[in-house]
Amino acid sequence: MEKLTRKEGRQSTERAALEEFLDGQWWGVLAMGGVERRDGRTRPLAVPTLFVRHEDRILMHGSTGAGAMGANAVATSAAFCVTAMDALVVAHSTFDSSVHYRSAVLYGDLQPARSEERAMLLDRFSDLLLPGRTGEVRGMTPKEIAATNVVAMPITDGDWVYKVNDSPVKEPDEDTDVWAGTVPFVVNYGTPHRASWSSAELPDSVRTLVASGRPSSVRSAPV
Repeated sequence: MEKLTRKEGRQSTERAALEEFLDGQWWGVLAMGGVERRDGRTRPLAVPTLFVRHEDRILMHGSTGAGAMGANAVATSAAFCVTAMDALVVAHSTFDSSVHYRSAVLYGDLQPARSEERAMLLDRFSDLLLPGRTGEVRGMTPKEIAATNVVAMPITDGDWVYKVNDSPVKEPDEDTDVWAGTVPFVVNYGTPHRASWSSAELPDSVRTLVASGRPSSVRSAPV
């Protein structure tokens, strides 16, 4: 994996820790440099996108008409960043205040999925986000599969950095009477809202998702 040049103690070198973190997140930012835009200018590109980890790959998907993740996507060097904020650290001074966080940056070449594996990967994508859902709905049609591209980034040892900051609040050198501590940042699933046109009962997939409490508890299952 890549080595940190500052605060090396925050780096985790365990592949299993990286994978557990990725399995508990949904959103990341895909970044590439030197991408030619429709207006002819070459500019850096950053795309916030939904993702899942499938075995040793990060999977992303999008319309075949999209740029970086479309049908014309080619092997392109990219970086993928995922961040989770766990708490606001309120120290005795603003200088020493911080956040508790987990973050990963992965580097690699984007690889458009082969057409013959696209349907399988799209089903896998859905089942990792909402386990059991593909068994409750109709399968994707050939037209829908053809309209959706899947792009993968391999998770290669030596090409990722995983950082964790969960340090205690720094104790001041001087006497102070100000409050200091941490304010947790918590993400929970709320009450599902049924669509106005739907009359079906709440399905098992959604019921299990909500009962799990936090998103990170859903995708921690081995894949």
